[in-house]
Amino acid sequence: MRILSTLLLLTFGAAGAQGSDEKGSAYVARSPVPSYRALTKDMSRFYMYANGGFNADWYIGYNNSWIVKLPPMASGVYAKAYIGAKIGRAKIMSWPMSWDKSVIPGKIYLAINQEPSFSSDNMYFLVDSSDLPLEPLPNDSLDGIDSAQWFWTEIPLSRISAEMPNYLAAWSSSRYFISSSSAPIIAAAMSDDKEENVWLNRAIRGNPPSGEGVLETLISGIKPALAIKLVPQNEYKVIIKGFQAELDAEKILVSFSAIGEDIRATWLEMSYDKFDWQKVSRVMFRAPYFFSFNREELSKDMFYLRAAAVDSLENTGHSKEIIIPELYIVENEEQW
Repeated sequence: MRILSTLLLLTFGAAGAQGSDEKGSAYVARSPVPSYRALTKDMSRFYMYANGGFNADWYIGYNNSWIVKLPPMASGVYAKAYIGAKIGRAKIMSWPMSWDKSVIPGKIYLAINQEPSFSSDNMYFLVDSSDLPLEPLPNDSLDGIDSAQWFWTEIPLSRISAEMPNYLAAWSSSRYFISSSSAPIIAAAMSDDKEENVWLNRAIRGNPPSGEGVLETLISGIKPALAIKLVPQNEYKVIIKGFQAELDAEKILVSFSAIGEDIRATWLEMSYDKFDWQKVSRVMFRAPYFFSFNREELSKDMFYLRAAAVDSLENTGHSKEIIIPELYIVENEEQW
């Protein structure tokens, strides 16, 4: 029985391998999946620090940049490439108190290069702190608390080298993010890898690490959750079903379902002309998808609202828009 199980595992593993043989290629073509490249093959091992408990001061900051060296990798058989990080525990303005529950603002960036030096030419915006899972409060409840999540940003395939190492760096431009008590935390994994491939640079000031001494402090035994995702050509679709809004003079309650291959995030967008859309909700990571607004948070004018979702292959789908009518004020009473 054990031998049979091993043979079955090897058979299906070969069928799923990229370009291993004719049968394998056909299997991949029918069922495309993203390929992840990180400093540990088991992506589930990135559970340390960013989910809660001891954070080891592993924050992404204005003065704190994480740098990893990934090996050369062939990307020619893929259609798109992304770099990403697993991040959690964003703080509110009054953390660890609860009187001001607005999220400490800040933007997180990633960069990729074949040398351990980075500039604006190879940096990419990753995520705003308002979309990150929040750090729990010891004596209160917050909307938006969740485990750490992976966030991705697209890069040109040409940024990835098959001959040279691929260095990734993560940092923030926010002056608020100067300690683990104010900044988000990057996830980490234990590793037996003895190669020197992780560094911490604390000399930056909101800019990508560059110049001499970029590889400032060597980190051994623990790897930060920085990765490259390669996505094959695919025809998968993301579909939004049942998008609806309940309106009154004070609130808008929205609900919907998202259908696709491994939906990883959803959100809401608004527009005044159905051409220029802007995200107006935090990111939601799992169903059921409900979100409510105070009317004053958006606009008293007429606007359009729609839902959006993205899958693990980075395909994005949108719902049909609905019209949110203008809110009139008549004799001190608000009406639609």
